[in-house]
Amino acid sequence: MSVSIVTWLANPVDFAQGVALYAEAGGAGVYGQLFALGETSYSRQVLEQQLRKLVGPVEEMPNLSQDYLKQMRAEISQQDWQRAILNEPPPAPEPEALADVRARLKATRDERSQLHAQLTTPRLSRVIRNTMAHRIVALTDQVRELLATEAHLLEHGRLPGPLATDELVDAGELRRRLSNAISRRAKLRKRLDRASELPALEEEISLIREKLTPTQRV
Repeated sequence: MSVSIVTWLANPVDFAQGVALYAEAGGAGVYGQLFALGETSYSRQVLEQQLRKLVGPVEEMPNLSQDYLKQMRAEISQQDWQRAILNEPPPAPEPEALADVRARLKATRDERSQLHAQLTTPRLSRVIRNTMAHRIVALTDQVRELLATEAHLLEHGRLPGPLATDELVDAGELRRRLSNAISRRAKLRKRLDRASELPALEEEISLIREKLTPTQRV
């Protein structure tokens, strides 16, 4: 965790990432409430100060100069790059899904920015201000969720969630699904009102059994 914080401090551009690191490190809740209201010059300054405290005083870590931090970040990036070229490239994300996530992310950020600007409106009642602040917190949570979804898409090429049966290769998971499907089929056979669901379930059972059957080499 300290390495991640040090890396972020070397180039503190992504405010949301810094806030996430602060939360994971168990930072004080009062500052977490401040950061949840969104990025401002003051909240960014406080975030950097608190993260520096979490990694330890500078006098106890004399090597943590800005040059050292930049060098460490460059070395970590180089390692990531080397791993990337040695491994298979990640699958291409679904274009429509990625576009949808990014559109929602932009809309959420835009709404949050507008609310931030409106918070300073003169003679704004306390009730309205509190309502706006709560909405900003909710939007910040949505931004984090959408960023996590975007990251999952870029890494795995699909939205978060269980894989479709035809994409599964793990034998243990296939057996688990087969057991559940057979149990579900037994229950459906007793329900005439749900008989229309049986054909699709039979197809899934056949598919799983086919995937679990070893391929015979000629």
